Amino acid sequence: MDTPFNERGVTLSRAGLSASGQMIPLRDLRAARVVMVPRQKPLPVIIALIGLVALGAGIGTGSGAALVIGAMIIVVGYLTWITQDVIYQLMVATPDGEREVLITKDQEFADRVAALVGDAIGKHAASAAAKPAAGS
Repeated sequence: MDTPFNERGVTLSRAGLSASGQMIPLRDLRAARVVMVPRQKPLPVIIALIGLVALGAGIGTGSGAALVIGAMIIVVGYLTWITQDVIYQLMVATPDGEREVLITKDQEFADRVAALVGDAIGKHAASAAAKPAAGS
């Protein structure tokens, strides 16, 4: 059997799953799932609120510097929000517990790898079950 999958630093072969510098033997894989990590809201909101307070202080005191600083901090909060990406983690279950194998922004890629790992687990289980029967 040739390597069924080798893309973006992830290799799935007869030996196992290799990604992010870790090799997990196929016999140790139990399941694979994709976890979505959404954007984090608190930091951008806090930054923008600090900017609003500074802007309000600038308006209240008539300070041009406070107005400029407040506006700049609001823009930083906005930029912090829009530059955050939703990320996807590929988690695999092993006898030692669940392990993170891959982090990507591409949901399609993560789902495809998870499906391939699931197929490989099923094929490995079927071949392992067939070996004792063939030996008898």
